[in-house]
Amino acid sequence: AKRYVTGAGWGSTALIETNSTGDAWNPKIAMDSAGNAIAVWYQYDGTKYNVWANYYIIGTGWGTAELVVTDTGTSSPQVAMDSNGNAIVVWHQNDGINYSIYAKRYVTGAGWGYTALIETNSTGDAWNPKIAMDSAGNAIAVWYQFDGTRYNIWANSYTVGAGWGTAELIETNDAGDAFFPKIAMDSAGNAIAVWYQSDGTRTNIWANRYAVGTGWGTAELIETDNAGDAGAQQVAINNSGNAITVWSQYDGTRTNIWANRYAVGTGWGTAELIETDNAGDAVAPQVVMDSSSKAVAVWEEAWDIWANRLE
Repeated sequence: AKRYVTGAGWGSTALIETNSTGDAWNPKIAMDSAGNAIAVWYQYDGTKYNVWANYYIIGTGWGTAELVVTDTGTSSPQVAMDSNGNAIVVWHQNDGINYSIYAKRYVTGAGWGYTALIETNSTGDAWNPKIAMDSAGNAIAVWYQFDGTRYNIWANSYTVGAGWGTAELIETNDAGDAFFPKIAMDSAGNAIAVWYQSDGTRTNIWANRYAVGTGWGTAELIETDNAGDAGAQQVAINNSGNAITVWSQYDGTRTNIWANRYAVGTGWGTAELIETDNAGDAVAPQVVMDSSSKAVAVWEEAWDIWANRLE
């Protein structure tokens, strides 16, 4: 890991795990409003993969890597953190029959709590959870899961003081498989999830919004270009609840980067092509949004890194 400080720049590179029994993979990180952070990853112990974590504290630095989860088939941890430094990590894990979704909460000053199974649908494997958290520590996890016929998108909500709720199907389009949901949440707990889903011919980008006090709405198709497959979707949201999603989409010749914007009170706009350089395929977009709803997207194209800014 390496830390950037405004006015001082980048510090020294730090090795934050020292377990030499096996390879470590796929680090993810989250930060609170004060600058404290937590990193998670999965690591081989010679027999199986486990989930590990390390905590960064302002004024102290990185601590000692801690084994968070040890079980068969543990993989793909993701983490989110609230304004007070509390965090939740989610992952998929083999229970001996299926891959299921689990979660574990970290409380500042108390450490890690118990492991919670947050989905109980045993019809098929559940994979690749993502999680987002509001400033108070409420959270939503999303994942894709096989129902015996197709893959669907599911979600579960964590409420401070109450714990996890019941897993909920958030898309009901039976035309084809839905995969790889991403989620972003504002400071009040409203959230938007995006994913790609086949219509039987091509993959399209879909979204659903979670509103505090109301719950999930109806899944909505947010791009209508049928030239080719769309995927690699990402989403960002600001504290006002406005959001933007970006994705890559094939036009019959090459892959381009597209975006669509969600405005509170108005809903989704019209999908827009945000790159016009035809040197090669544009892939792997990422996006961030500020408090005034300006956004920056970055992507890879022809071995170069490109960006565009929404004013």
